[in-house]
Amino acid sequence: MISFRDLVRRRYVRRGVVVLAVATAALGSGVAYAAWTSSGTGSATTKAGTAQAPVVTGGAVVTGTLYPGGAGDAVVNVSNPNPYPVTVTSIAPSPTVPATCGVTFAERFPGTSLAARSGAVAITFSVTMASNAPNSCQGATIDVPVVVTIASGTGA
Repeated sequence: MISFRDLVRRRYVRRGVVVLAVATAALGSGVAYAAWTSSGTGSATTKAGTAQAPVVTGGAVVTGTLYPGGAGDAVVNVSNPNPYPVTVTSIAPSPTVPATCGVTFAERFPGTSLAARSGAVAITFSVTMASNAPNSCQGATIDVPVVVTIASGTGA
C-alpha cells in the first residue's frame, strides 16, 4: 500500500513535470516568435540557348534511275548538333535554289527522331524528273536542294 507521503510526493513530482513542460513550451515558442522575419521580391536571371540548324548532306539516288517523266528515291542525311533530341518535321524543296534537270518532289513530313548530338541519319524520299528535262541531264549527277525543319520536344 502506498503511504500518504508517497502520494503527496508523486503529486508534486507530476505537477513539477507539467509546470516544467508548459514553461519550456512557452519559453521555446516565445523565442521562436521573437525571431525577426522578412521577405522580398525580385527575379532570377538565366539564359536560354539558341537552337542550331540541322546538318544536312546529300546522298544518292538509291532506287530507280531518273529519266524524263520517271521517278526515283533520293537520300538526305540529317544530323542533330543540338544538346537535346529533335524530330524532323518536314523536308521541302528549297524555295530559292531549284533542282537541276527539273527534278521535283512533294514536301514530306517524315517524323524521324534524332537523338541529342546525333550522327547523320539517312532519310529517303521520292523525286521525279520533268518530262521535258534537257538532253544534258543524261548521266548527270543531280542536285536536289532541300530545306529540313526540325522541332524540339518531340525527339528521341
